[in-house]
Amino acid sequence: MKISYRVKLIISIFLLVILSQFLTGHFIIKQTEEFLEENHHHMGNVIALNVAQFAAEAILSRDLASLYEHIKLTMGQKNVRHIKIVGPDNRVMVSDILTEVDSRYPPKALQEKYQETEKHNTVHFISNNNENIGDITVPIIVGRDYLGQVVVGYSHVEISQDITRLKKKAIFTLAVGLAGSCLIAILLIAMITKPLQQLRQNASLIASGKFDINKPNLPARDEFSFLANTIFDMAKRIEGLVYNDPLTGVYNRQLLNIRLREELARSRRHKWPLALLLVDIDHFKKINDTYGHMVGDEMLIAATNMLSQHIREIDCLARFGGEEFVILAPNMTEDNARLLAERIRHAIDQEHFISTAGRQAIRMTISVGLSIFPENAADENALITNADNALYKAKSSGRNKVVTFSSILT
Repeated sequence: MKISYRVKLIISIFLLVILSQFLTGHFIIKQTEEFLEENHHHMGNVIALNVAQFAAEAILSRDLASLYEHIKLTMGQKNVRHIKIVGPDNRVMVSDILTEVDSRYPPKALQEKYQETEKHNTVHFISNNNENIGDITVPIIVGRDYLGQVVVGYSHVEISQDITRLKKKAIFTLAVGLAGSCLIAILLIAMITKPLQQLRQNASLIASGKFDINKPNLPARDEFSFLANTIFDMAKRIEGLVYNDPLTGVYNRQLLNIRLREELARSRRHKWPLALLLVDIDHFKKINDTYGHMVGDEMLIAATNMLSQHIREIDCLARFGGEEFVILAPNMTEDNARLLAERIRHAIDQEHFISTAGRQAIRMTISVGLSIFPENAADENALITNADNALYKAKSSGRNKVVTFSSILT
C-alpha cells in the first residue's frame, strides 16, 4: 500500500515527538532521582555528624550514659534504623542494641549483605525487613586523635517512595505532554499540508480534463500556497483555451456538450423542463462579403453581448459553430422559452450595430429554433436535432422568426 506524503510526515513527526518526550522525561527523572539521593544522604550525614560530635564529647568525659540517651533520642528520628559507636579496633563501644556492645562491626553476616560502596562513606544492604539501608559512617576525631566512628543505619524507604511517586507523576505529565504535542503536531501538519492536498486534488482534476476547480483559500506566503494558487490560475487559463470560444469568449461546442449532459441529468432528476434555443444570424455571409471578415467578427461579438444581456445567470450560452449559438435554459417551459427568444430577436432587430472599422451602422436579424425536453426530445441528440429542424423552418419561412419544434408537428 502506497503511503501518502501527509501520512509519512505525520508518522515522522509523531515518532520524533515521542522520542524527544521520552528522552526529556528520562533526563528529568534521572536528574531528580540524583537530587533526591543527594538530599537524602545529606540528611543522614547530618544526623551522623551530630552523633559523632556528641560522641566525641561523651567519650572524652566518659559520660556514656548521656551518649546512650542521645542515641535513644536520635533513634526516634525518621528513617534512622540503628546507631553504632565503633572504636578504632572495630569493636562496638555503644549501640542501640545492648547485646552488640563489644562485638565486631560490621559482623560477617552483615558484610555479606553489603551491595556497594558509594561516596559519603556509605554502603547499602537489604535488611531482614526488606528495607534498603545505607550505613553512613562518620569518624570521631578530637584534634589529631581518632577515637572511632559513628555508623548510622539510614533507611531508603522514604526516598524509594518519593522516587516512585515522582515516576508516576512524570509518566502522567509526559503522557499529557505527549498527547498535547501530538495534537499540536497534527494541527501543524494539517496547516502545512493543506495547500499540498488542494494542489494534489486540483492536479488530479486537471489531469482528468476537469477545470472547474475550487480557488485555494490560501495566502501565497509559502511555496505550497503559491504553487496551489498558480495551478488554479493556470487551470483557469487552460479552461479558457479549451472550453471558451476564442473570438466571443462564450462556451464552445465541447463545453456545450458537457453542460447539455449535465443539465439533462439535472432535469431528469428534478423532473423539470430544459429549453434549447438554437440561434442563427440571418444572412451573415452577406455581412462578411459586404463589410469584410473583421467587421463580421465584430458583429459576432456584438450579437454575443446582446444574447448574454437577456439570459439568466443559470442559463448557458455557447457558440455552436460559425454564426450559430445555443442557449440552454434549465427549468423553463416552452411558453417562457418562446418569450425569451422573441425578446432577444426583437432586441437585435431594433439595434443599430456600429462597427469600429467603418463606423457605419449595420442591421442584423436572427432566426431561432426551439425544442423542449422532455416534450420534444428524450436525449441531447434529439434535443439539438429538433431545435435545428425548427431553425430550418424559421429560415425557410422568411427568417427573423422564432419557431418551436412543437409548432412544426401541428
